[in-house]
Amino acid sequence: MGKLLRVSLLTLALSIPAITYAASASKNLVVYKTTNLAPGELVNLRAAPSTTAKSLARLPINTGGIVPTGEEKKVNNTTWVRVYWSGVGGWMSKAYLTADNELTNTKPSTTSNKPTTKPASTTTTVMKCTGTEPFWNIEITDKQLKVKMMDGPRYVVPVSFRQTSANNRTIAVIAGANGTNSAQTFLQKTDNCSDGMSDTNYPYAITGVVNGRQVISGCCKVQ
Repeated sequence: MGKLLRVSLLTLALSIPAITYAASASKNLVVYKTTNLAPGELVNLRAAPSTTAKSLARLPINTGGIVPTGEEKKVNNTTWVRVYWSGVGGWMSKAYLTADNELTNTKPSTTSNKPTTKPASTTTTVMKCTGTEPFWNIEITDKQLKVKMMDGPRYVVPVSFRQTSANNRTIAVIAGANGTNSAQTFLQKTDNCSDGMSDTNYPYAITGVVNGRQVISGCCKVQ
């Protein structure tokens, strides 16, 4: 029974219904996926902008959920982009990246947000996300994102955008904005995300963009 309840909570957390799109929250919302690869060919996520740098991951074509930090470097004829994927930060050649149109520039929904059935419970599901260096936490509910940076801003913004990838249901974006504050979170179901400080494995990896300037990464759990 407990396992079924937990599965239902996790499903609720990422069963992202279409809701009205807020332009302010989506202004800088960009997610990449891999492209220009032959079947069976893999592209490297590297520790540094160099073809000789350590490979942190090898990704096949159409791998989504690749979040750019905005930093790029030109080395010889290659433009390298600093990105996060599944909680791992590194560098990828821009030649193998393209905007994931399933998560970028999504049009506003015209469907009603009213539930068709009564909710089974009034308890709010909370996804708690944390990270280190810098230390931070973000709480995500169906209505808001609460951001707390240990040595930075603390604020709450309403959720104004939710979307899952059409070709990978384990990847989702939740974002919101209010005035000068904004938060964009990119979640991926992994089952083995580590916070780097304990032996705990979390079910979700997260990459977040705080106020359009700072990129953070960490892990999440539902409680």
